[in-house]
Amino acid sequence: MLRGRKWLLPLTCFLIAVVALLGVTGNREAVAQKRITIKDSMGRTVSVPCPPQRIVEVNGDVAELICAFGDAGKIVGASSYTLEDKILKPKLKKAKDVGKSFTPSVEKIISLKPDIVFGYGNFLKPEVVAQLQRAGIPVVFLDCYKLKTMAQDIRTLGTILNRRKEAEAYIAYFEKYQKLFAERTKKIPLNKRPLVYLEQYTDYTLSGPGSGGAELLDGIGARNIGAGLRAPYPKISSEWLVAQNPQVIIKACSTSVPSGYGENADAMKKKRTEMMRRPGWNKITAVRQGKVYMLSSEIFTGPRAIVGMAYMAKWLYPQLFRDVNPEAIHKEMLKKFLGIELKGAYVYPAK
Repeated sequence: MLRGRKWLLPLTCFLIAVVALLGVTGNREAVAQKRITIKDSMGRTVSVPCPPQRIVEVNGDVAELICAFGDAGKIVGASSYTLEDKILKPKLKKAKDVGKSFTPSVEKIISLKPDIVFGYGNFLKPEVVAQLQRAGIPVVFLDCYKLKTMAQDIRTLGTILNRRKEAEAYIAYFEKYQKLFAERTKKIPLNKRPLVYLEQYTDYTLSGPGSGGAELLDGIGARNIGAGLRAPYPKISSEWLVAQNPQVIIKACSTSVPSGYGENADAMKKKRTEMMRRPGWNKITAVRQGKVYMLSSEIFTGPRAIVGMAYMAKWLYPQLFRDVNPEAIHKEMLKKFLGIELKGAYVYPAK
């Protein structure tokens, strides 16, 4: 009897193997097709794959966080701006250039067959979003540059990437310093707070209500000369600014004023000199007292905004923040989250 049923054993093993293989394949399909529903920075409800395996970003701040979470290898497409970033570029060797952040090439993005696209809510063109959605690609707006929603945005990104632990670690580090600046300045009377002009990347563009720069000033207890205006990025005249007579001037340096990782301070120094020679500026208190400061775009808003805040807090309240070392904070952030050493010029003057 046993001899006549010798075929049963190999057949049983074969069937078990087939079932197991089907089970594994089925699980893989389940993982690949798993979707979650999130709410992005614009309040939109979006169904996205979790975790996505192929990512296109046209938001450099999101790209930096994705790299900090250890998922740089999943970015298959990136904005030109991101690929010019000296810190992120080496981590994104496989990423293809999809064009500008606000007007990327839809054709290039679709050709990369991404699972998801991350962009800036207030800046990515509606027609671009519509075309991507028609192609079946979910578009998620995560700002990751505004203080008020920074933790929420990072947490949402961590949820999408299934990197909740990494997201919470980043939030904890960020909020530790954010709370420090707020706690030390909250009791300073309004009339004792320095009046500050924070100029955006474009000359004579103010940081008005709703801008990331305005939030930074609020976070360090400054008086923003643009607080009473209605637009987030209003253009102003030199005459208006002279009449306001700010006590401190801070310039956010764009890529046209090279600064940051691997750069020296020459361009910032030149820009500072040019600004201080603007018509009528010799009458401004900040200029007369030499309180005109250059700040690299790498630490102005975004995931490393607390570094920029640390510098600004020391410029405004040197005694109150005498124990805070912005350079040390920056060094720790880069090492802890991006695995690189600090080098380059991020502010001018340095002291």
